[in-house]
Amino acid sequence: MLNNKSLDKKGIFGRFLLIFVTMIWGSSFIILKDTLSLFGGGHFTFFVLAARFFCATLVLLPFGIRSIKTFDKKTLIGGLILGVILYFAYAFQTVGLKYTTASKNAFLTTTYCAIVPFLSWLILKKKPALNNYIAAVMCIVGVAFVSFIGKDESDSSQLLGDILTVCCGLFYALQIIYNDKFAGGKNAIQILIVELTVVSVLMAGTSLIAEFPKYSSQFEITGEVVWKILYLAVFATAFAQFGQIFSQKFVPPTVVPIILSLESVFGVVFEIILGDAHLTPLIIIGFVVIFGAEIISEINFTKRNRITLDERNEN
Repeated sequence: MLNNKSLDKKGIFGRFLLIFVTMIWGSSFIILKDTLSLFGGGHFTFFVLAARFFCATLVLLPFGIRSIKTFDKKTLIGGLILGVILYFAYAFQTVGLKYTTASKNAFLTTTYCAIVPFLSWLILKKKPALNNYIAAVMCIVGVAFVSFIGKDESDSSQLLGDILTVCCGLFYALQIIYNDKFAGGKNAIQILIVELTVVSVLMAGTSLIAEFPKYSSQFEITGEVVWKILYLAVFATAFAQFGQIFSQKFVPPTVVPIILSLESVFGVVFEIILGDAHLTPLIIIGFVVIFGAEIISEINFTKRNRITLDERNEN
């Protein structure tokens, strides 16, 4: 039996919106990588992220001002918590990328697929069903085939980068959980504005402390970098973050990470389109396994068993 929300039109729309969001994030990986390498000799990672989130905040600000009268303490607290969580998620992922391969970084990030069901049980008191566990395992296996096993990676990786990336996955899982807890009401856009403002401030502070003192002489902004940052800000941050929050009103938190794992899939797809990667049988297997995980995540075996038992009792 499918989850109740999946039978609702809004639930279906929420799932398609999440898929579109993951497609944008998949494309943004290549753009972000190019931006980081072009800007300041690759030494201004946190500044680029600060500019990205600051511009995204400016894009969303006019929409939040319209409902400023409904801004309250709960909105502020929710935005602050989500902002700190998202900052650490991006910080761990970006720093971890410097010490491990891109494909392994993408794979280890998706450990949130397996973490979310347990955090949902711990924080939201929503006990995962059997299908959530099965889908989480299938998701991890599928992403491993797409992002790691199926690609010809000759670069060596280090334990530090792997540990940092797993920490990133933990914070992404926390963001999904707390999005469901705080951003499900009418103040979602205001919470998002506070969240992105917090991230941009923390990123800017980190850049001022860790980057500018050492590499200020290499600071130079070009037109190409500006356009890439604007794409990341408008589409991959403002639109994508709002799309995630809006979708989670209609999609269960245990299903969200399975869909979001498609980010790594689309990342590889774009690499194949641009000629940076080649389609292999192992990648195809990964695609099939992840698609199977998407289907399994929508099936509730417990309810199916209960219906079968009820039918037997009636007979």
